[in-house]
Amino acid sequence: MFLLDRIGAERFRRRTQEIMAAQPLFAWLGARVVAVGEATCEIELQLREDFMNDRGTLQATVLYAVLDAATFVASRTLAEDGKTKDFHQEMKINFLKAIRDHRQTIKARGRALHRGHSSAVVEGEVFSQDGGLVAKALGTIAILKSREAGLKGD
Repeated sequence: MFLLDRIGAERFRRRTQEIMAAQPLFAWLGARVVAVGEATCEIELQLREDFMNDRGTLQATVLYAVLDAATFVASRTLAEDGKTKDFHQEMKINFLKAIRDHRQTIKARGRALHRGHSSAVVEGEVFSQDGGLVAKALGTIAILKSREAGLKGD
């Protein structure tokens, strides 16, 4: 049974939102988890002027941050227990369209394509407020079991 099934989607979403809000980067960004399902996660981010670079376009690091979170959470919905430590091992992102207007809310959607014992393959997309595809990502998440991860008492 998956972690998401055991605790329920709404509780999983709320707990994920609490974890993100406790992390300085996501607290500063203001990104929020709006939906989770089996192998999926959607995050919204209201853009701000200070997210833009000197060329007037959205910083790529902002896109990376929301893709990192959305794909990670999507993978965790398929975790079988809480006895693993997961982290992105790699992620490739294609930046397809520049965002030039900071007065909008973007959406990142993450999907877990496969979650095995030692790794997960994930993909994610970021959409502008008008629905245009802005970035596409494919990544690998490493999964460490409790003994490998150094977790005690789990």
